[in-house]
Amino acid sequence: MADHTNKDEIVGQLPPFSGRFSTEEALLRRVADDFGHALHQLPLAVLQPQSVDDIVQVVQFARRQGLSIAPRGQGHSTYGQAQVERGIVVDTASLNTIHTLHSDRVEVEAGVRLEDLLRATLEYGLTPPVLPDYLGLSVGGILSVGGVGDRSYRYGAFVDQVQELQVVTGEGKRETCSISQQPELFTSVLAGLGQYGIIVSATLRLIPAKTNARVFRVFYPTLAALVHDEDLLTREDRFDGVRGYIGVTPEDGWEYMLEFVAFYDSSGELGDASYLFRGLNFLLNSEQVEDMTYFDYCNRVSPEESWSLVHPWLAVFLPASNTADYVNQVLAELSPAESSLDVILLHPFKASRLRQPLLRVPECETFFLFSLLRTLAPDVPQSLAQAIGYNRMLVERGREIGGTHYPIGTIGDLTQKDWEVHYGVRWEQVVQMKRRFDPDHLLTPGQSMFAR
Repeated sequence: MADHTNKDEIVGQLPPFSGRFSTEEALLRRVADDFGHALHQLPLAVLQPQSVDDIVQVVQFARRQGLSIAPRGQGHSTYGQAQVERGIVVDTASLNTIHTLHSDRVEVEAGVRLEDLLRATLEYGLTPPVLPDYLGLSVGGILSVGGVGDRSYRYGAFVDQVQELQVVTGEGKRETCSISQQPELFTSVLAGLGQYGIIVSATLRLIPAKTNARVFRVFYPTLAALVHDEDLLTREDRFDGVRGYIGVTPEDGWEYMLEFVAFYDSSGELGDASYLFRGLNFLLNSEQVEDMTYFDYCNRVSPEESWSLVHPWLAVFLPASNTADYVNQVLAELSPAESSLDVILLHPFKASRLRQPLLRVPECETFFLFSLLRTLAPDVPQSLAQAIGYNRMLVERGREIGGTHYPIGTIGDLTQKDWEVHYGVRWEQVVQMKRRFDPDHLLTPGQSMFAR
């Protein structure tokens, strides 16, 4: 890789852009950060494109100059995945147009935030089948990692809702791909961690949306009881969405809660909801019921003041049969009074609902995504290095029982060997697609998947 330290030299060789190409220090520092606030890699420049041609030209320019490129959506990764040292960040937030909306699909640019997408589709009574817990993410960002939520056990991941993509490859070529047109590029880019192309637009599947949500919350005496019932509901498709929570009680103990939701237009559709609780083993009289609009349910997670602090998050897929033992071991190692713990989430899945090969999950039909969400405040004695080391150990522990890591978390610097283990039998495909679509290894170096 060329050693480019003179920004004026770079700017002097640039092609014309319709968007903004900037070496302004404040902007560089903004994109040298992310939601995790754990890693800071300063780029040489930032492109805020106004057209796909801008991205084509900057990739071609980067190839000539030997510069790396990192596409960045809303910067919600936690360990520099969308950062690049001494390279170019393509800030796709400026590509935020929602194009044609049909009765069963919508065409959107990569920088569209999911909150804005949902507002637009709900005007026509439509919704994406799957949404993550937080709607401040961009379409391109979530498609690069997979995208999961409480409805994933019914509809798959967000990447499973894509009908067509427009991509700029690492060769600087604008390509259209789908399951029938350039399928190898299509399946490589979806959950491909930005390694093969920069997503510039997507056609997403839509389904009819209900107007309201009835949210049920019940509490459990043990983790085993919670996991058992969550697995049961997953197999039966009884609710529209299911998610487990483990939190801390005011008495510094563990609290186990299961949340499930039923969507409706008229409350009469649900009638007597007692049948929905059939066969569940929660604590008697612990039921909580809340009604809200469909949009408010989807958009219930909002940024908080604590989001400016360090977040060494972890996400690991675990086989259902091993989940309770794995999580119980984690709980035995963590203190409920530890102030860095925000919550532990358990999202259920069915492998048969997932179709994209690069979203690596356990080889079993039912499994969980275990998410350990922590915030390191300045007065917390636990260091970031300790948190990263513990997260890495949990990933290895998960692998020993057939789990895989969901690559959005903070587990330290990975090597190519780590990624080879992660992809397993898919690794050869990963190498071949990298060689084909990004032969100079320009794209997304923050994942540390390939050495240049």
